[in-house]
Amino acid sequence: MQQNKTIDPGLAGGFRDYLPEDMIPRQKMFDTIRSVFECFGFLPLDTPGIEREEILTGGDPNFRMQIFKTGLREGDEGLALRFDLTVPLARVVSLYSDKLEKPFKRYQMGKVWRGEKPQAGRFREFIQFDADIVGSNRVSADAEIVALMYETLTALNIGQFRIRINNRKILNGLSSFAGYDQALNADVLRSIDKLDKIRWEGVSEELAQKGLTPVQIGKLEQFINLKGESAREIIANLLVLMSESPEAIKGIGELQEIANCLDSLSIPAECWNIDLSVARGLGYYTGPVFETILSDLPSIGSVFSGGRYDDLVSRFGNQNLPSTGASVGVDRLFAAMEKLSLLKKEKTIVKATILNFDKDAEDYCQMIVTSLRKKDIASEIYLGKEAMLKGQLSYAIRQEIPVVIIAGGKEKEKKTAQVKDMRKRIQTEVPFDQITSAVETILTS
Repeated sequence: MQQNKTIDPGLAGGFRDYLPEDMIPRQKMFDTIRSVFECFGFLPLDTPGIEREEILTGGDPNFRMQIFKTGLREGDEGLALRFDLTVPLARVVSLYSDKLEKPFKRYQMGKVWRGEKPQAGRFREFIQFDADIVGSNRVSADAEIVALMYETLTALNIGQFRIRINNRKILNGLSSFAGYDQALNADVLRSIDKLDKIRWEGVSEELAQKGLTPVQIGKLEQFINLKGESAREIIANLLVLMSESPEAIKGIGELQEIANCLDSLSIPAECWNIDLSVARGLGYYTGPVFETILSDLPSIGSVFSGGRYDDLVSRFGNQNLPSTGASVGVDRLFAAMEKLSLLKKEKTIVKATILNFDKDAEDYCQMIVTSLRKKDIASEIYLGKEAMLKGQLSYAIRQEIPVVIIAGGKEKEKKTAQVKDMRKRIQTEVPFDQITSAVETILTS
């Protein structure tokens, strides 16, 4: 008989396993984000990981390179894995338009997939955690998203951060301000978006290669270098600088309104600023745009970003629904917290283990663990191969479990248990009806 081939358990490139010591802090991070999102009144939504390819690409053949095909059975062709959570949201809003009250505030957490070449820190599969407001054209809705970003990162204790805010209407007005062909605007903005990486010298060199004159490049440099002591001073300077561009003036007015709202929402001025180099999502965002940089680790890039997108739902044949939102880059944020030593790694969520070394007392151990679980204390009976008390105790030590309960035949007969505080190395014999309170005392001390 032919022996089965041994299969290599290694992962495909661009994918990652998260073992319990990583998943425990990740779950806590998810719970914190979810709690803040719900506090702001956002409602949960879930959608399939697989969508029809035309929904994801919008019929653009150039976009197909970015998506994962499913490779499913015959008859399932034309399906692909979602690459973000926003396009599925637009589909849902279009499909259930009559059922969803507007504005529709939703949050969603889920895995997404990108058909990209894997690189350091860039995965083919990762988690996004989105919050969006669909059906509101109020600038205060954009400010609400910024406030959500601030409160979420504050709740995560991420340290110092800054939310950088700009407006695509201002950027779209650059061509009239600097005097170059509007058709070049997308290429110009792509170069400006590289400012953090290649600095102005590199950006200006790229702009010259795109055909801009020194005078035009000088005007763009004047725009990028516009400063002010406060957001309001920057806005005032912008109004003077771009007074001849009606679209830019509209965007500047929206920045002013956002600034007023953030003051009313008590968002500290030191945690956000107007940054005219932020140029996100060409052809996607239509108004205010936001991205968040960690002050202690700026090199990792934006960890929470988004903006206003008013045209996405129209691809499904519906009337335009103004929308705004932002997405937490969960994996990038987790990696940043690891680098900044902000994560508390834990091997287990178990708070108490009952050692199970006496077959005649196993039923008594089960009674003890049941009483603990009824008090919402994460607890377990040892179920491994170690038969001796010493071996089971070693397991609890390796897992860093804070409380160990020893209950053999003698304890069963006396209706007691030995409750051991593993951190203080104190062991106490406790009556059965006092075991849960003894454990709670240890865990809260």
